[in-house]
Amino acid sequence: MIVLSIINKKAVNLIVLAIYAAVFALSGYYYSKGAFEGIEARIIDSNFKRRGTIATDKKILIVGFTDACMNLIGKWPWKRTVHASVIEKLEKAGAKAVAVDVLFQDKSSAGADDHSLARVLAENKNIVLSAVMSPKTIYQDGVLINTKQSVMPTAEFAAKAGGIGFISVNYDALNPDGILRSVSLADIDENDKKLESFALVTARISGLAPGFAVPPGARYYLNYHGPAQTYEYLTFSKIYSDKLEMSHFKDKIVLIGPLATALGDLHHTPYGTMPGTEVQANVLNCILSNSFLKRLPGWGAMFICALLMAACYIALLWRGLLYSAAACFLSLTLMAAANIFMFSFAGCIIDIVPIITALLVSYFISALFFSYASLLMSNSLLSKRVRELNALYSISKNISELINLDKILKDVLDEAIKTIGTERGSLMLIDEDEQKLEVKVAAGIEGPVEHKVLIPIGEGIAGKVFSDGVPMVSNDIARDERFKNFAEFGNKEGAGVSAVRNILCVPLLISEKKTIGVINIVNKTDNSIFSHDDVKLMETIAHHAATLIENSKLYKLATVDGMTSLYVHRYFQVRFKEEFSRALRYNKNISALMTDIDHFKKFNDTYGHQCGDMVLSHVARIVRETIRNIDIAARYGGEEFAVALPETDAEGAYKLAERIRKNVEESACCTPKGDLKVTISLGVACNCNTKSPTHLALIACADSALYKSKEGGRNRVTVFTGERLLADEKEDE
Repeated sequence: MIVLSIINKKAVNLIVLAIYAAVFALSGYYYSKGAFEGIEARIIDSNFKRRGTIATDKKILIVGFTDACMNLIGKWPWKRTVHASVIEKLEKAGAKAVAVDVLFQDKSSAGADDHSLARVLAENKNIVLSAVMSPKTIYQDGVLINTKQSVMPTAEFAAKAGGIGFISVNYDALNPDGILRSVSLADIDENDKKLESFALVTARISGLAPGFAVPPGARYYLNYHGPAQTYEYLTFSKIYSDKLEMSHFKDKIVLIGPLATALGDLHHTPYGTMPGTEVQANVLNCILSNSFLKRLPGWGAMFICALLMAACYIALLWRGLLYSAAACFLSLTLMAAANIFMFSFAGCIIDIVPIITALLVSYFISALFFSYASLLMSNSLLSKRVRELNALYSISKNISELINLDKILKDVLDEAIKTIGTERGSLMLIDEDEQKLEVKVAAGIEGPVEHKVLIPIGEGIAGKVFSDGVPMVSNDIARDERFKNFAEFGNKEGAGVSAVRNILCVPLLISEKKTIGVINIVNKTDNSIFSHDDVKLMETIAHHAATLIENSKLYKLATVDGMTSLYVHRYFQVRFKEEFSRALRYNKNISALMTDIDHFKKFNDTYGHQCGDMVLSHVARIVRETIRNIDIAARYGGEEFAVALPETDAEGAYKLAERIRKNVEESACCTPKGDLKVTISLGVACNCNTKSPTHLALIACADSALYKSKEGGRNRVTVFTGERLLADEKEDE
């Protein structure tokens, strides 16, 4: 039987390996066929938007044809003398290069019109004109051949221009979804003539040739520097009418082209629509700085995929499905982070879709098969494992609510009762002050449970389990001598042992030397006994529950001020930043409230720090009880408190602040030196008034309003409005 199990296990391992290999091969195949290209393109777009705007090359300027230009100069197309005039002025201003994003393919109806532009071209060899490479299909020897046709400027212009580059974009081959992400810098036309791109020729004319080879048809991924108008726009008509300081153009590379929507030269980019001239500026910038995005080769992506899949496979064989899931999740997280990091800081595109697809598909298929194989080999073992996983999963969901210890305790006990299948139970934790076990939560107990039930360590079932650190189980209470004097709390008088058939008590162990409590569960619901598997499962539940409970306590120590039971300053900043970002994202109001106890230093000097601490707690309690559940209150420092008020405008914040002020003013704090009263000053600020860019700025506005309340006589509320501070009209009595 042992040999058979080993053989079966080896067979399962080999089949799982075959699954991983098949998924890897299929992912690689579909990847090579471009099946994931659409999703990868969307990821590239999102990376651009996430990264935001980056610095542009200040040598590049855009002179655009705007609607204002057409109103001043006239209806498009303009006479070539207009273009010649502007180009000549730029040349006299000392421009390093002038690139015109306009195709002069036909002669002007007025010959002199062409001559003026031809003269400027002949006199200046740093002027680049535009050409177009358009797709063309020819029929040759019975075969349809796809090629490209070059549309050039007139022969006169072409002969005299410093350079000619194509401005067209190959959407079919490079950008099939219509969003411009990549370009070619050189191409071959139907006559086998090589033509370079507009931006590349401009770079060469400027004397800034790229430091990399430019093979025809090669794909270059644009590293956009930002959305439209990231580059400086200058108006063509202002140069034409001498209304612009021309020294601005000295040693600059000037791109001239249409910006007006009516001229139709717009492209879809990851940032949205962008004029073609600005697209050319982005290409030129990438050439000058050699900053085109690099895309990891397909074999590189599949190599990473193979490594990560191997890690998941090893985790599955070594530790089973949970570790495999963790390895898979870690791999997915790593790839997502690497994709963002490499794009933003290294200008590198990593194709993560085939990797993620392979990881997820291989994990889920292998997990299903692995589970099925395990079921065939041992149904009972699987049943136990499923129960354990369900319990741990339910308990682990509480990790997002570490601050709510009561809920964690209730969920842990409920899950233990549900998983093991018992009628009732209780969970006890050590009371550090009393050094006794205190019943924190009970379920299924008949009748009310006293508010505080304390059990000495070493006494009774729970006390002994706590002191020994080992579980205790009895499946026949009536005959078990250990339970001769047993009486379960919560039972009706006289019920005693007769109400309990069997019991399991397990310690909550953080480590071998530290026990923080115990869990009791009573009476199996199916009238069966507690098995060895039940004990082991309860130990597992107790161990994870103990860790979660201890983490909850530590979390509370780290986030909640011990004296006031309000959040600490650091945690408040984290929460407020989250709420502020959410308010910005959804265009919601959010307000900040700052308050300070009036003359608190004098109060401490008069009544002592013990009374001062009691007053702090008193004011904090009033703040806590006055605000809403969604509001976030914190001890900001010393006697100062802060409250974040999501979805609250300035008026609502003022009303709440006034309620707090009034409640404090009308209440008295019971101290050893009698009932003492204090007042508080408050300042509030709302993002709708302050236009604060950050949560810290909003807090600063509220703090400024608080300062104004103090200047105005204290015991009042002041609202920060952005232009002035409004204080309430309450007079001091």
